Amino acid sequence: MVKNKLLLTLLFALLLGPQGTHCFGDKGQNFSAKMIITIDGGSATKKSPVSRAIAKKFDLLYLETGAIYRAVTHTLMHAGIEPVIGDRRKADSFLAKAKFKCFVEDNFVQFSINGVHLDAKELRSPEINANVAKYTSTFKSIHDFCTKCALDVLNLREFTEHKGVVAEGRGCGIYLFPDADLKFWFVASDNAKVDFRLNVEKEMDNPLERDELDFNRAFCPTVKPEDAIVIWTSSRTIEENVALVSAFVEQKLDIKTHPQAK
Repeated sequence: MVKNKLLLTLLFALLLGPQGTHCFGDKGQNFSAKMIITIDGGSATKKSPVSRAIAKKFDLLYLETGAIYRAVTHTLMHAGIEPVIGDRRKADSFLAKAKFKCFVEDNFVQFSINGVHLDAKELRSPEINANVAKYTSTFKSIHDFCTKCALDVLNLREFTEHKGVVAEGRGCGIYLFPDADLKFWFVASDNAKVDFRLNVEKEMDNPLERDELDFNRAFCPTVKPEDAIVIWTSSRTIEENVALVSAFVEQKLDIKTHPQAK
């Protein structure tokens, strides 16, 4: 059965070819040997701290896809490319030539674009916070570029050394890993989002405005996977949300480790 599944996956890949339509990657990827977890949702729903904790607890790589979008935004801004339709060709051409490299520090996937590596503080500067949704809502080539970058993680030596990956973002369970072992969708009240952004993340941008752009863009919009487990994070601390997600992960790990017990 495993052999047949592998053959079908290879056949699907050949039929799709390198030009398959995607936002976060070609659907049909098979990573059954590893635990794949996606944690998606809107802004300031506590995705990042929970994702990092889950990755560390279960020996998984942590892939923050939003950081790639932020880095691309920084790169385009400093190349003089504006988030307007008139600059679409310039953006497409620039990203087609851009060089991306990813690496791992501890279990956290890091990366550079054209040799420039930005740390977490730089990626969340007020300048990037104010512009990332504008760029991602204007240029589909950003999504295509980030697709390739995100999937490069699967080629890392460190990926084989860990038990899998936690991919956190806004569409990982739809566009990147549609066949993930577990998909989570984090939800919070508007007041809780604003409070978390200002008082915990210490950032001044409005998460509700960011969501308005991301949920309504013409291509690759933020959308909940139909099979995602919905987690209401507002009324729980980060530690409580980690415990809740952990319970689902432990159950799934037990099934993967002892499939005959299903």
